[in-house]
Parts: sequence; structure tokens; C-alpha cells
Amino acid sequence: MHVQNYRDIKPDTHSRLRGKEIPSLEEGRKAFAALAYNEIPRATKVHKAWTVMLIERGIIDKGEGHEILKTLNRIDDKAIEEMIQSYDPNFYKWRVQFERYLMDKVGSIAGNINIGRTLPPPLYRMKLREAVVPLIQATLEFRQNLLDRAEEYRDAVMPGYTHNQHAQPMTFGHYLLGLYEAIDRAAVQLEQAYDVINICDLGCGALAGTSFNVDREKPARFLGFDRVMEHTNDCVASTDQATNVVPAMINLAIPMSRVANEMHWWATFEFNMIELTDAICEASSMMPQKKSPCVFEEIRCTLGKVLGCYSDIVCRAQNTLYGDTIEVYEASEYVPNTVADVIKAINTFNKVLNNLIVKKDIMLRHAQRGFSTATELAAFLFRETHLPLRVAHAIVGESVHEVWEKGGTATDINTDVVDRAAVQIIGKPLQLAPKGLARALDATHFVEAHKSQGAVAPKEVHRMVTRRRQNLKKAQDRHAKRCEALKAADQRLEDAVKKLIGG
Repeated sequence: MHVQNYRDIKPDTHSRLRGKEIPSLEEGRKAFAALAYNEIPRATKVHKAWTVMLIERGIIDKGEGHEILKTLNRIDDKAIEEMIQSYDPNFYKWRVQFERYLMDKVGSIAGNINIGRTLPPPLYRMKLREAVVPLIQATLEFRQNLLDRAEEYRDAVMPGYTHNQHAQPMTFGHYLLGLYEAIDRAAVQLEQAYDVINICDLGCGALAGTSFNVDREKPARFLGFDRVMEHTNDCVASTDQATNVVPAMINLAIPMSRVANEMHWWATFEFNMIELTDAICEASSMMPQKKSPCVFEEIRCTLGKVLGCYSDIVCRAQNTLYGDTIEVYEASEYVPNTVADVIKAINTFNKVLNNLIVKKDIMLRHAQRGFSTATELAAFLFRETHLPLRVAHAIVGESVHEVWEKGGTATDINTDVVDRAAVQIIGKPLQLAPKGLARALDATHFVEAHKSQGAVAPKEVHRMVTRRRQNLKKAQDRHAKRCEALKAADQRLEDAVKKLIGG
């Protein structure tokens, strides 16, 4: 068959296949519609960047390239709706359905967008990038909130727990600053993951590159990537753009889940150290007395989703060929939804911090009664009597045992109790000054006295918060530059397109 105008040919993408099974019209249209509004704008940007390069390198005819660019420039929601309505089941993948639409507008020359490239790169990386950018922003806002609350509650004395038992007094501010530390390290890991994502794999051929004289650097700059991923098979085989993000999210979700669990207990009737405002609590359809802080449960659920994502993508990626496979594609596709779950959990935790009622008096009462100043009492005996620390430790342990067996609390420890314990351990009383003993047992004094680097003293917490505000500012500046670079790249691309086609 002789064809006068090759532009009128609109081949499907089945290539050598005959009798290819295709979805029904309605089934295919529904699947395409579910993806189109999210995927087409991203693909349009990539097609523009690649087409500009093809024109500038003289690889495609300038006039034909202009036609393609003009059509790409008209892609908006209305055009996407037109694609959906004109859906052709012979072009069953959304990327080739988009190409079919371009062919309807400019003819088969639209297929020249495929020169030197396979269609998926760099769409996976761009999609991951779009997910991770707001996640980094969420961690910045969360860290800011944690620092503000740590400063606010730096003198709110409470029990510190180890193995779910009173250990040493701390402050609620110091506790929240500990969560900040974990989130901050995870956020650094997340930034490193972003650096791995933001490498451009566009223009790698199918795996071997291309014989066309393409410039891979320029489209990468148009699309906001930091650099080109050189090795062409690595471009289609790599999974670390996805697998690096998930461990960072695990390290965000684990400390959030643990703190949410602990704070959930502290909000019970038995502890009553914190409460959430009515605004973010739930009522019961049956129990009229209920005020349930279910937000803690919502936060904890996120960890399961992240661990599920990690298990999924690692299992997909570990037993497949080192090349372009469905497993590689789905590893990248799976992650953005989990990123959205983590952002939601962070935003929920921010609501918790902003709706928190901290009952300082009850916190202090628990700290005073719960024997958590015992280590300072041992230190007091060491300083006052010059006993070896382990001997002082034994005397304090015996004192606590006596009071506990009688149903008492730490406030019942006095010089008589300590002297009886000393007689049992070293054979003689210590005859301590009552004021000194009372001071050693006081939780507020404990907190103020523990001012070593990183310790619980309010002044030390203030110093740490101040230092971390400086570090957070640097992270905020880095992210602002990241976002500005992406916006600048968008503008460079639009300017390049306008320069070629006018308007």
C-alpha cells in the first residue's frame, strides 16, 4: 500500500503482536480516567523538555517540532477530558493513549517524542519527588512545633520511665525534644533520599542509550533534576529511588508511634497527666462519659502502613532481573500513597501538640511520689558520707524497699528510714541532715541539678532548643532552595517553549 502522507498513519503500539487482548471500551476508559488527571500533566512536561532538545539538536524538523510543542502547550483539564471521551482501547496504556491523542492532533509525527527514549523515565522519579517535597515540608513544620512545645514545657517536671517504671525525673519539654531528635535524624535521611530521587534517567533508550545525537543534560535541567543518571541500564533497573525513601519514613513513623502510645497512656484516668481538647477527641455512640483521644491510634496505624510498603517493595525488587521490569515500575508506584499516609500522621501529631492540655501539678505529684529521685539520693549519700557509690546505691534500695512494703511513697523516706537501711548495709546509721535529704528527694531540685550536656535541666533544654532552631533554619533554607529550583526549572522550560513557538 502506497501512502502519500505518512502523517496520516496512526499505528497502534502492539508492534509484532497479533490478536493482543485489549480491555473493553468502558473498562479501558475508566482505568485511563482514574490516572489521567494525575499523570498527563507530568508526562506533558517531560514531552516538552525532550521535544525542545530534539528541535535544538536538529534531530526532528523544526516545523514539526513546533506543531508538537503547540499541541503540548494546550494540554489542560479540558484536553484531558477530551482524551477520556475519545479513548481508543487499541492504545491501552495511558502513556500511549496520550500519544494517540497527540497523533489525532498533529498526525504520526507525534510519535517522534519517543526518539532515543523509553516512555516511563523520568516519570517515576518525578512522581516520587512530588510526594517527597511536601513530606520534607511536613517534617520541617513538625520539628518547629516540637521545638516550640519543648521550650514551653521545659520546666514541666514529670516522671521519666524505663521499662514502664519510674526511672528518673525529667520534664515534658525534655521528652518532646527527644522526639525532635529522632525526627530530625529521619528528616536528614529523607533529604538524602531526595538527592537519590532527583537524578534524571530520561533519554536512556530502552537500556542501551541511543544512536541519535541527543543532549540528556538539557532536559534534565528543564525538569528540575540535579544531574543526569548516566548509566543507561541503571536508569531502567534502579529501585533505590523508592527503597531509600521508605526507611526514612520508617524512622519517622516508629518514634511517632512510640510517643503516641506513651502519651495515650498518660491521657488515661489513672495517669491523668495530659488531656486533649474536645476538638480532636471522639465521643461514643453508647457510653456518654467517653472522650476518646483516638488520634493517638490513627498515628500508630501509620507505622503498619509504612512497614507494609517496605515489605512490599523489597519483596518485589529482590528477586527480579536487573533491568526494566514490572516489579521495578510498581516499587516506585507504591511509595507515594504511603508518603501521603505519613504526611497525614505528621499533621495529626501537630494537631495533638496544638490541642494538648498538660497537667503540670499532676505530673509533678507523680514524680515526687514515685521514687524516681532515688539516683540523686544515692549521689547525695556519696557526696555527704564518701561511701562508695555502689554501697550508697544499696542503702537507698533498702530504704525504698522498706517504704514500699509499708504501702508508702517516696515522700515517706526520711532520715530514720535511711539510718535503718544503713545499719543493715554497713552496720551504722548515717545521721544525715533532714533538709539535705529532703532536697535530694525533691523532683524539682533533681531536674534543676541535672544540667550536664543534654540533660533535663530547663536551662540545658533551652540551650538545646536554641541550637536546634539554628540547625532547623538551615534545613528550612535548604528546602526553600529545593522548591525554588523546581519552580525555576518550570520557568526555564516554559521560556524555552515560548522562544521556539512564540507567544
